[in-house]
Amino acid sequence: MPDNTLATILILVSACMHAVWNAILKRTDDKFAAMMCLSGFGGILYLPFLWLAPFPPADLWPWLAASFAIHFVYQLALTKALEMGALTFIYPIARGLGPTLVALFSYFFLTGEMSLAEVAAVLVLAVGIFLSTSTKGAAGGSARENGILFALLTGAMIAAYTVIDGLAVRRAPTELTYILWSGIGFSPIFISYGLYRRGTKIFRDAVAVWRPGMLAAGIAHSGYGIALYAYSIGSLGEVAAIRETSILFALAIGVFWLKETVSRRRLLAVPLIAAGAILLKFY
Repeated sequence: MPDNTLATILILVSACMHAVWNAILKRTDDKFAAMMCLSGFGGILYLPFLWLAPFPPADLWPWLAASFAIHFVYQLALTKALEMGALTFIYPIARGLGPTLVALFSYFFLTGEMSLAEVAAVLVLAVGIFLSTSTKGAAGGSARENGILFALLTGAMIAAYTVIDGLAVRRAPTELTYILWSGIGFSPIFISYGLYRRGTKIFRDAVAVWRPGMLAAGIAHSGYGIALYAYSIGSLGEVAAIRETSILFALAIGVFWLKETVSRRRLLAVPLIAAGAILLKFY
């Protein structure tokens, strides 16, 4: 199977998993405690696999440090956005901005990664994602109150970690080295922040939501590991954009699990998102 085809299949699986763990987090009352399970305690999920990959070389640690910093801001922005706004409002904004920025960066700065036609296809996909945003999520509040600013910050961090991780995983001795240490290394950082924010109470809070929290952690870390491998074998801009078809899975989850209403506008978004993804593969 060609690498690009495999990358597409893997990133679609990752997209589905991403929508699922975001929905689990949204349904959890204490989202920060659930995020502690995911980002803090989730690091233990990697420990049994350490023997399978070499230790990161010295020149990989600056990339990992940059990734940790970006993921830290991303996790906080996402948590705050989900606390303030509806999933169907926050998710499309964040996921639509990310691939657009990655595609533009790839076209202008990564030679051979993206053609102009592929950038256009990404923009079609992004328009579809933004159209899927439920206007109900913004009703009755200012941009600050309904989480738009945090959603935009989340999208910017998605673009940043996609570029950093996508380039770094190609520089690692093996893809598994970067996957393992990006998860393990971030864990103590988020635990430290949790202790700073809530003290030792954060551990009791996390235990209270450990079932959805650790379920989300398993899905999130597995899904991002799959995404990192896809980044290593496929075009960064293309793979990043196709990953944002996760909004289609999020819409399905919203309808069948969260019992949300689907507007005509959101139905129109579905063929646009699909068309953008198909155009990416066609070109």
